[in-house]
Amino acid sequence: MLQQRIITALILGAGVILSIYFMPDWLWGALVSAVIVLAVSEWCALVKIGRPGQVLLSLLSVIPLMFVAVQPAGAVEDLPFMLGAVYLIAASFWLLSVPTFLHFRIEPVGWYWRYFAAVLMMVSSGMALIELRREDPSLLLAALLLVCTADISAFFAGRRFGKHKLAPEISPGKTWEGVAGAVLGVTAFCLLLWSLVPAIHSAIHPALVVLLALVGVTLCVVGDLYESLLKREAGVKDSGTLLPGHGGVLDRIDAMLAFLPCAGAVLLFVQMMR
Repeated sequence: MLQQRIITALILGAGVILSIYFMPDWLWGALVSAVIVLAVSEWCALVKIGRPGQVLLSLLSVIPLMFVAVQPAGAVEDLPFMLGAVYLIAASFWLLSVPTFLHFRIEPVGWYWRYFAAVLMMVSSGMALIELRREDPSLLLAALLLVCTADISAFFAGRRFGKHKLAPEISPGKTWEGVAGAVLGVTAFCLLLWSLVPAIHSAIHPALVVLLALVGVTLCVVGDLYESLLKREAGVKDSGTLLPGHGGVLDRIDAMLAFLPCAGAVLLFVQMMR
């Protein structure tokens, strides 16, 4: 299983890197939209939304993304309130609503949790994928690597040292030792970036780098736990079977759904301060 997981990750990683650096904006937008459609289909299966609802959610998620993707460079920055509203609502969802959802184990029923939350997650993450890449492909790659670092560090630290359960009723396999491993891994990754990239080195104090790393890990953990709760309520182990060793698309991007909107919000803030 581990070997299959690594092979799949390497193939996906190579494909993503090539796409980030060589695809035109509209084609990257189309690729992001395709991934979002797959994620929506798995979401609908988890929360029991039928085919008409799946089509509706897919359209509501993809249309805004393609609108952003086909805009010329700089055009979307003329609509900062649109992007800002999407990012801030998504950030509040992940930092306030979802922790409450997890604490009380609220079942995802009603239009808010099943429809609005889905569109909010997909649109905000997709926009961040497009805008981070438009700003600098390496910036997007760094954001994705941060999430991957958190996932890999937590996985191996949890396997080696895991004893104290993080949320046994939601995800029995996750431990506090895994979270600690993620914190150490992401902090090391962020400090490495800080030391190697002159623009980051001159603009950000290392203490802020550590703080951002902690926030990033928190968001990744929240995103992971949220999907784990949905799967537990649905009675399934994985959201799908598309990715050998990883499960479905949602299984692979759950942490990114929480982290990317906040990364997009930070980018928008920096752009507005220029």
